[in-house]
Amino acid sequence: LFPPPLTPDPAAAATITLHDIESQHPYFSTSPGPATWKEEQMDLGKLCHCFRAETWQDHGDDPDCGCSIMTLLCCASAGRVGNMIVLQQTLKNDEPRLLCVLGPFWPVLVFITWPLHIGVSGYTLHRLIELGAAWHVVAVWAGLTLCLFTALYKVSTTDPGILPRYVEQPDSSWRWNSQANTYRPTGAVYDQECGVVVEGFDHVCPWTGTAIGAKNMSWFQTFVGSVFFMIIVDIALCSGAFT
Repeated sequence: LFPPPLTPDPAAAATITLHDIESQHPYFSTSPGPATWKEEQMDLGKLCHCFRAETWQDHGDDPDCGCSIMTLLCCASAGRVGNMIVLQQTLKNDEPRLLCVLGPFWPVLVFITWPLHIGVSGYTLHRLIELGAAWHVVAVWAGLTLCLFTALYKVSTTDPGILPRYVEQPDSSWRWNSQANTYRPTGAVYDQECGVVVEGFDHVCPWTGTAIGAKNMSWFQTFVGSVFFMIIVDIALCSGAFT
């Protein structure tokens, strides 16, 4: 599915070892590490590290630790790019394209964000039925809620803009990134939590479980705007407005 591993530009990265290159993704700009989740799952030392008494005391409230454990336990058969979980990918012009990818904080998305939105929406629908709201009010509310759910799904599963690996400098404005062993353009940032270089990187949003970058920023803005709008709408409908 992927092209053979690339060799770095020796003039730009003379200190890179052969192990660094072999342990990185052959196409995308990732940090060195296990190529699959199953390989990392075999490293029982890392899994047990989070359960050691002194580690849990220091980092037990860190969501990164708990999410890492759940990823190793649940995602062994999924694809991997850095610390991103690849659920679906394809080839376009002999280059991999990520169609469905989850970020490292996917447990927050699955067990907190989605249940919270579904629960609030379910309660609002119950109130609309209880108050005898007109069908067109329910239809408009359902359409707006569907838009919110669609935005949340798209922002959490869309490739945020993971940069391919560039071992040669495309132009003088690109800078070498030693963490991912690649050249990167202005605005592209290596994120340690995701383990990849993201174009147009803005931040990592635990609520959506992933990084926010150039390719999912529009969906993130739609999601945030929908959340605030639906808070107002749901409160108004639950209080008896428009019924």
